[in-house]
Order: sequence, then C-alpha cells, then structure tokens
Amino acid sequence: MDSADGDGRELILRTATRLFSALGYDSSSVVQVAEAAGVSQEELGAHFTGKRELYLAVMEQVRNLFAEAVTPHVDALMAAPPERWAPALHDFIDGYIDFCVAHPELPALWMHRWLSDASDIIDLEAENAQPLTQYIVEGIDTPAEAAGADPLHTTYTLVWCIHGFVLSGVLNGSGYRRGSDDEHQLRRFRDHMHLMLGRTLGLPDQRAGERASSP
Repeated sequence: MDSADGDGRELILRTATRLFSALGYDSSSVVQVAEAAGVSQEELGAHFTGKRELYLAVMEQVRNLFAEAVTPHVDALMAAPPERWAPALHDFIDGYIDFCVAHPELPALWMHRWLSDASDIIDLEAENAQPLTQYIVEGIDTPAEAAGADPLHTTYTLVWCIHGFVLSGVLNGSGYRRGSDDEHQLRRFRDHMHLMLGRTLGLPDQRAGERASSP
C-alpha cells in the first residue's frame, strides 16, 4: 500500500472515530463516513469491507492510543517502592485525565459501548479493553492490597469518574454544565480524584499544600 493509500485509510479512520463517538455505531453508516471524509464509497470499500470492520479498526486504534498513554504510568506505579506509591499514583491519575481531556472522542466511544452500542459485536471487551484494564488493575493491586482496597473496583472508579466528567462535566451553582474546558472545574475534579483515590489506597495526601494555595 503506498503512502496515498495509507493517508486515505487514516482519514477514513479519523472520520469514523469522530462519527462513531458522536452518534454511536448503531446510528452511523459507511455512507455518512464516506461523505464526511470526502471519499467515495468505493474508496472506503477498498480499505474496509463494511461498517463492522471499520468499527473494529477504530476500536483497535483507540485501545492502542490508550495503552500508549497509560502503560508508562502503570509501569512506574508497579516499579515504585512504597514511599513512592503516592506520587506514582498522582502521575497516573494526571496522565489518564490529560489523555481523556485531549481526546474526548475516545472515552465517548466506550461510553456508547457501555450503553449497549454495537451490542452484536460481543467479543470486543474481551479482546480489546480487558487486557489493558487488567494491566491497570495489576498496577494498583499492591498498594490496594496494603490498604485493604479492591483493585478492580478502584480501577473502575477511576475510569468511570474520569470518562463521565470529561464527557458530561458537572452542574455549577447556577445550574449550568461545566466540564473539562473550564479550568477551575477541571482543577477541582483533578484534586478530587487525587484525594479520593489516594485515601482509598491509604496514601499520604501530598497535594494538600497545592489545594490550600489554589484560588
């Protein structure tokens, strides 16, 4: 495949990612993807045999991007001695939040999936999400065990909270929704995640001074 073909495939993948994250798999079509990408259906068909194959390629790319962003932080947490668990956990939380804020379409794809989107594709979690999720669980396992916490549910608490905040934000005192594009709310959410997960794992609150000095 020459570079032009490669560029065309990447364009289709980027467009499909945007549409699947906005509309969901079930409410999108290859016709919409082709039109949004500015390519013919024949060109799209030269790269992907149908919507299912295109969706699986999108989700594989999402998994790889998540793994590239998250794995180094999990590696660092696994390698850290007990006195470094707290800063390693904080780095992991910040890295996960920063990645989702920079790429909100990626947690959106999984949010659709959690709501039974593409329910006919039954093995996606086992083949796609589970290996990375399990790796995160293993990274949290040692400090969780020391604190008597559940590493699986600690992991999912992190994932659910971060994905939910990035996609939906919170209602402020006036009833307006504020999310990750609001620096103040993002800072409050970040501090909350550090405090909640740090306490869950029985780790010292090394960010207390930063919160006290924040406006």
